Amino acid sequence: MFTSRYVTFFLLFYQDPPNLLDSGDVPDLPARPKTANKGPTPSSQTPGPTAAEIDEQARLLKQYEDKQRALKLQREAEERQRAELAAQQQHEFEQRQRDQEEAQRLAQEQLLQQQQMMFANHQQAELEQQLLAMRGQFERDQIFLEQYDRVSKYALKRSSS
Repeated sequence: MFTSRYVTFFLLFYQDPPNLLDSGDVPDLPARPKTANKGPTPSSQTPGPTAAEIDEQARLLKQYEDKQRALKLQREAEERQRAELAAQQQHEFEQRQRDQEEAQRLAQEQLLQQQQMMFANHQQAELEQQLLAMRGQFERDQIFLEQYDRVSKYALKRSSS
């Protein structure tokens, strides 16, 4: 931590360090040297600012305040513009979301209508198929009855003769 050079310096100059806790043997501090007045004090040397300097400082201060006010107004305008842009983007996002939801709802309705039409067409096709099958069965039954009638008439004619 301490270098040997520092330790050597410390030992040479502070061989017997003073006890700061013991107030009995404490030497008094030397008195401050009095400075001689060699001339006027600095405040009296410089004359007060002239009216032109005061006017210049006032003009610079007003210019600085005007610039700060303009910067503040510009920052506020930019913040308003950012807020308006954010609100517009939020509105556009919500509108796109509503449009997408509406398109999805319409697509679902259209799909449901198509499914209902397909179901109705399927039912109609099934009913037509059943109707054709029943008509075919009816015609077969008619042919069978006609054949039965011919056979029974022929059998009756033969048995009566």
